[in-house]
Amino acid sequence: MKVRLHDFVYISVILACLPTAELTLSRKNPKTKEKTEQKNTTAAEIKAKKGPQDYDVFSKNLVSEKVTAQDIINNQQAFYKEVDDYSFQGMVLGYVTPWNNHGYDVAKIFGNKFTHISPAWLQIRRTGVEKYEITGTHDVDKDWMVAVKNAGRERNLKILPRVLFEGWSNQDYTHLLSSNDEMKAFIRTFVRAAKKHKFNGYVLEVWSTIVRLLKYDVLINFMKELCDSLNIEGLETVLVIPPKRGTDTSGLFTDQHFDALYEHVTAFSLMTYDFSSPRSPGPNSPLPWIENCIASLTSDDTKRWKILAGLNFYGNDYHTNGGSPIVAHEYLDRLRAFDGKLEYNREMAEHFFEYKDRNGKKHIVFYPTLHSINQRLELFKSYNTGVSIWELGQGLDYFYDLL
Repeated sequence: MKVRLHDFVYISVILACLPTAELTLSRKNPKTKEKTEQKNTTAAEIKAKKGPQDYDVFSKNLVSEKVTAQDIINNQQAFYKEVDDYSFQGMVLGYVTPWNNHGYDVAKIFGNKFTHISPAWLQIRRTGVEKYEITGTHDVDKDWMVAVKNAGRERNLKILPRVLFEGWSNQDYTHLLSSNDEMKAFIRTFVRAAKKHKFNGYVLEVWSTIVRLLKYDVLINFMKELCDSLNIEGLETVLVIPPKRGTDTSGLFTDQHFDALYEHVTAFSLMTYDFSSPRSPGPNSPLPWIENCIASLTSDDTKRWKILAGLNFYGNDYHTNGGSPIVAHEYLDRLRAFDGKLEYNREMAEHFFEYKDRNGKKHIVFYPTLHSINQRLELFKSYNTGVSIWELGQGLDYFYDLL
């Protein structure tokens, strides 16, 4: 499938062409509107399903291009009762954040759907000469870790907290990379924290920062030494890497980087989401773009299993003055107001809908659906990649029937 970025439909076109959706925000007697909304909500609640069910989303024919707001609202909290079953055979990494408690529940319920869980807990800082500190350990929940590993015991689920390099100056990197003693102290800090808290390794989110500071050879050697040293201690490493954007490869993660680090890292977490932004509104993660990002890293099918292609479980709400990301409860609020049939763009493989807010401002919402997620999982299977999900708890519970 050839990527044709100029063919993607952006908000300026969509807002001009789509018919305006009829909302509960229409001009009606406020009392009448309130009674009508109350009646409709009650009816919806009666139909809504929640918790474990005898049939999965495929059996219920919910994975479809044609989907309505009410279809989603009535089924999104229901999931197949056999939560230990899984269909995606590659590596599956799920991110969890302390600011989204439902993600912690998702990891415990659907643990066997994942091979790796990465809580966004940690930061590493340089505090002095040959001194480093891992912070954020106050968020570590050992009981939760035990419960998650138990839920994912069939797949030997591993917990790899994400680590950010926070507050680092160019001088800090210079000291680290110019001294063997500094490097040894740096690595010891990782190892000690892993042993103390029983981590299985780390997800390293540093590439986008250091790639602009270091020469190619220095950068690759640094990552090799870090990953190899952790591997000797039995610790896995997943490197977060940026996606290809346009034809400019400067400052990105290229096929050369992939080949140089392939033998040294456990996997690469490829951030194939946030394709659009309020400055350039449109789809969250167009399917042809994902395909292009995967293919640009390597043409060797036997190596792609280490690529964890990014899958967003959040969406975006754009309007004429900007926009912002939205998560499950915000999406459902907008669906309840919209209460219509979603539009589907086959080239992007994404659903979207339009609505007006109380001030008459026109919005357009892109958020994953069962069909859009399934299309991406099928692509990942065909390319023999894994998947990384940002983030658990931001999506809808029935999404996990697909994994």
